[in-house]
Formats: sequence, C-alpha cells, structure tokens
Amino acid sequence: MVNVGLALEIVVSGIGLGSLYALVAIGFSLIYKVTDVLNFAQGQIALVGAYAIVVFAGLEFVGPFTAVALAILLGVALGIVLERAIFRYFVGEPVLSIIIVTLALIGIFQGTVRMVPRGGPTFRGYPDAILVDFSVPLVMGVTMRGTFALGVVFALATMLLLMAFFKYTVMGSVLRASASDEQAAMALGVSIERNIMIAWTLSSVITVIGGILLAMARGGAGMAIEATGIVILAAVILGGLDSIPGAFIGSIVVGLLEQLGTFYIEPYLGPGFGPVLPLLFLLVVIVVIPYGLFGTERIERL
Repeated sequence: MVNVGLALEIVVSGIGLGSLYALVAIGFSLIYKVTDVLNFAQGQIALVGAYAIVVFAGLEFVGPFTAVALAILLGVALGIVLERAIFRYFVGEPVLSIIIVTLALIGIFQGTVRMVPRGGPTFRGYPDAILVDFSVPLVMGVTMRGTFALGVVFALATMLLLMAFFKYTVMGSVLRASASDEQAAMALGVSIERNIMIAWTLSSVITVIGGILLAMARGGAGMAIEATGIVILAAVILGGLDSIPGAFIGSIVVGLLEQLGTFYIEPYLGPGFGPVLPLLFLLVVIVVIPYGLFGTERIERL
C-alpha cells in the first residue's frame, strides 16, 4: 500500500527541487530565445555563482548577505563580459562554432573554480546566516523546506516577470523581433549587440541565483552543481527550447521524476538512478514531441 503522506512529501520535494532547476533552465531558454545560442555551460555558470559566495564570504570585511549581493553583481559582470569579449563576434556565424565556444567555456569555468583559493573542487559549507532552516507547512502535515520554498517563489516571479517583459515592454518587443528575424531587425536599426548583452546579463544573473539556491539546499557549494547543466536539458527540451514557461514546467516535471526515481526505483535498481530517470524521459520526449510542449516549431523549405 502506498503511504500517502510519504508520497505527498516526495511530490512537494520534487516541486521544490524542480523550482531550483527552473531558474537555471529559464536562463538557458532566455539565451536561446533571444540569440539562438545553446549554452552548454549553463551549469558551470550556476557553479560559479555558488562558489562566489564561498569566496566573498571568506573575506574579512564582507558579511554573508553582502557576499550574496556581490555574487549577483558578479552575474551581471559575467553576462556583460561574455557578450563583449566573445558572443558579439559570433553574430551570424554557424551554430556549430557557437556550440564549440560554449563547450570551451565549460572548461574555463571549471578550471577557474578549481583555482580559486577559497573555492576549490571539494565541498565548501555556507555561512549559517544564509542557510535557510525553516520549513513551510502545507496540507496533511506535509512541509516544504525553506530553500525549496524560496526556489518556488523566485522561479515563479522570474517566469512571470520575463513573460510580462517580453509581452508588454518596448525592449521586450525589440528582443522578440530581433530573435525572430535578426537580419530584418538590423536593417531597421536595432542594435543586435545590445540585445545579446541584455540577454546574457539577465540569463547570468538568473542562473547565478539558481546556483546559489542549489548550494543553499545542499548546505554549501560543491562541484556536483555543474551537473545541473545536463539535467536542465531534459527540462528545456520537454518544455520547448525557446519557451520560458515551458522551462519552468519542464523543470518541475524533471524534479518530480528525479525524486520519484530516488525514492521508489533506486531501492530496486541501485543508488544514482534518480537523476537518470529524467534523462530517460528526455529520450522519449525527443522522439514523440521534438519541439517540446511549448517550443516553436520551425519549418525550413528547400
């Protein structure tokens, strides 16, 4: 017989975990929506954000909450640097060239984190002041961890704000127009470089926040956070690569599958199957709905 209370706990935990994945996935979808870049280094950007807290909080004159603010500012700077130093020079270049650049960024970010004195490849605990130790009571005695609750709030707010931004603001309309037809937008005087910078900056900040919350859920930063980049691929492909609501919904599904696999299947197949289940589900999704639930179907005529 199924333990209803335990099942509800697993579902709530899956939703919470999925909401943390959603922040990284939304950053991925935002980049693809505006620039058509598949950024395979998204998980490494989350890793940089997670370890930035360790570095900044280790400074004598920096408090824990100031460290969080500095980490978010690092996300802003990272987005600007990526656009200024790299991606503005690849406008109009073949997709394969851009993918190779993002793969190179994986090694760069990994190496940078390992070189940082207060970071490093091993687990680093976070200051107690920024670790969330409360739980949110729900129904039937079920509770949600405070970090997961923050993830749900941040992910929902980010999704809704970005949807409103793209739909109701002039800048959002310009970004959508340039993403739809880059050459036509350039002919009308739209600054493609500025659009790319805005997209990378927003994406980096959102992803850094996601990395910080993932680390908070684990009690500190660890290299395992970079594996989020693989997991969110399942989420964004399920929801649709260029769909921000799809990234959120896909991440929730992935979080649920991971938790269900961990609690119900791992006892029979062995430890480590939980994160594998969403990837197996991804294979089915690609075959059945290759453009995802909400992705834009692109038809090319020869």
